[in-house]
Amino acid sequence: MVNEWTHLLFLTTTNFSTNPRLVKEVKLALGISSLVTVVMFRLGNWSDAKSESIASELKSLGNIAIIVLPANKPPLLTWILWGTLEKLSRWIYPLLGNSLHINALANSRRSFQIAGAVKKIDPKPSFICSHNLGTLYPAWRMSKKWHVPFIFDIEDYHPGELIHFDPTNEKHRREFLMKKVLPKATAITSASPLIGEYTMKLIGGHPQHQVILNSFSQGEFIEPPNQQINSSTNQLKLVWFSQKISFGRGLEQLFEALHLIAKEHSSTIESFNLTIIGDLDSDFESKVLDPLKDTIIWKHIHILPPMRQEELHKSLALYDVGLALEFDTADLNRQLCMTNKILAYAQAGLYILATDTPAQKQFIQQHEGTGLLCGQTAKGMSDGHLSLVKQQKAIESNRRKRFDKAQELAWEKDAVKLMLVWEKVKSLYKV
Repeated sequence: MVNEWTHLLFLTTTNFSTNPRLVKEVKLALGISSLVTVVMFRLGNWSDAKSESIASELKSLGNIAIIVLPANKPPLLTWILWGTLEKLSRWIYPLLGNSLHINALANSRRSFQIAGAVKKIDPKPSFICSHNLGTLYPAWRMSKKWHVPFIFDIEDYHPGELIHFDPTNEKHRREFLMKKVLPKATAITSASPLIGEYTMKLIGGHPQHQVILNSFSQGEFIEPPNQQINSSTNQLKLVWFSQKISFGRGLEQLFEALHLIAKEHSSTIESFNLTIIGDLDSDFESKVLDPLKDTIIWKHIHILPPMRQEELHKSLALYDVGLALEFDTADLNRQLCMTNKILAYAQAGLYILATDTPAQKQFIQQHEGTGLLCGQTAKGMSDGHLSLVKQQKAIESNRRKRFDKAQELAWEKDAVKLMLVWEKVKSLYKV
């Protein structure tokens, strides 16, 4: 049984607040292990305080040791040392491009900060669970040293992310690390079917690969009411949320779509009520939202501040349709990932209007009745909204059916899959 494991080690180059996927795994591990150790980073921003709060919660659930390394300046000498080594590795990379050591350090100095920190861990872990690309190299190295298995979790397709610094070389470094080290992992998990598919193609496959979605506990969502929630207003309540309400997230095209509807189908605009939830960027407000205030669509738009995850998920019961607005940009990872919002919409029983990126198209097609695809332009979104109006009665009446069907997406289901991965690792390594 998995509960015979005595010590599970988790590695991340971020922290609890910015890696909720890690938090779910740690909670699962605390239920079946005598000791859990987490190595993470202090990022020097808003996330640190929230991570400390999550750490306190985790400590109340079981025996956990948390090692926090500095990613920002203090202590100054350490920050200067690792920054210098990282830059030096990037400078000599063209000469030593086949060196795992140079690729790992040039990719992220945090790889070697982690490698140094885990050497002191005692007792040695039963297995290592590695999150984020910067942990791949140290996880493999310590796996060899301790003769224990390691699992790597692919939450993003790293070579396909939008890379701002030294993009050509950095893409090659990421591909090199994944090709060389990932096949050595005892097991691999990925956060979406397409991220898994692209990764398996890159590394030539892996016998122990499992998709584990970024879904949520079903208990975070409220069972929808039996009656139609908007029968008095006859409006479809639309919702969109993100950590930040800002540029490049599809809102500009969404507002254009609503303008088109108001212009070409003036009476239909009265059928919509749109709520946008998140931290409002002041520049976006002045440049995009303020001009809307003199238009007919403004009275149908409501802006709410960001909410805690639990509060947000419960509030979704107030709406009919969730908007998942992703685009085929230069960021391939955004095309392949399953966003938190599309899963939250589905688990809440909302109908989904989703732009037709590859991942969202696959999701809508595989979960019949969950939602509708639309084009990635203002015209495409306008057409999608008009289709929603035509289906309004069915959208409202089928909500309970969608909610019940979405139980298969709940984290509780994927947690079982993850436990089976851990069991398989145990049997393969005879831990």
